[in-house]
Amino acid sequence: MIRILFLFIVFFSIELFGRSDVEAINLSLQSLQSEESLLDTAVLDNTLDRYRGTISPLYKRYQSTTDELERVKAKFADAGIPPFFALIPYAESKFNPSSHGYGTAGLWQFTKQSARNFGLSVTKKNDERLNIDRSTEAAIRYIKYLKNEFGNWYLADFAYAMGEGTLRRMIQKNGSDKMSVLLKDPHFPSGAKAHFAKTLLLDAKIHYSKKDEEIRGE
Repeated sequence: MIRILFLFIVFFSIELFGRSDVEAINLSLQSLQSEESLLDTAVLDNTLDRYRGTISPLYKRYQSTTDELERVKAKFADAGIPPFFALIPYAESKFNPSSHGYGTAGLWQFTKQSARNFGLSVTKKNDERLNIDRSTEAAIRYIKYLKNEFGNWYLADFAYAMGEGTLRRMIQKNGSDKMSVLLKDPHFPSGAKAHFAKTLLLDAKIHYSKKDEEIRGE
């Protein structure tokens, strides 16, 4: 019975994403230190499927912002952080440095307090959340802090999207920090789920997709 279920998940995943897409997603998951692959958890499969339709416009935005993204990626590479994280602004702000949300601003959608906690000036005359370089440097400090706090990269991303306290409570409640367990929790914030799914799908397409590498001539 278990073997039949596994084969069904394998078939469903390949049909849903295409064989090369499954490989690309798994490589992205590996870069985040996940011990689970796409085929290990149906909940991740379903989560990604829900947001696949959002990737085309985000990818078009990526194609029009490659110069700016290279500046961001270079900083993350120097800091030893997976390239996945350089793509967070597409999920958070559609890579718009002037973006404003509910109490948040900039590429990384920092709140005023979080921005100040990680070294940015936020005043009426000078809001460094809107500065690509300064805000990216603050994001790097924050993401490295989260990695140290939670121990691996995918948990650092979950914490970035939902907040440290929310993630700690969720891990404690479930008695596990496995991706599949946390994503099954009905109280996993929908915004954090969208953030993770969009960034993962975009990372797989940009950095690990064979088709995309062929288009870029790699």
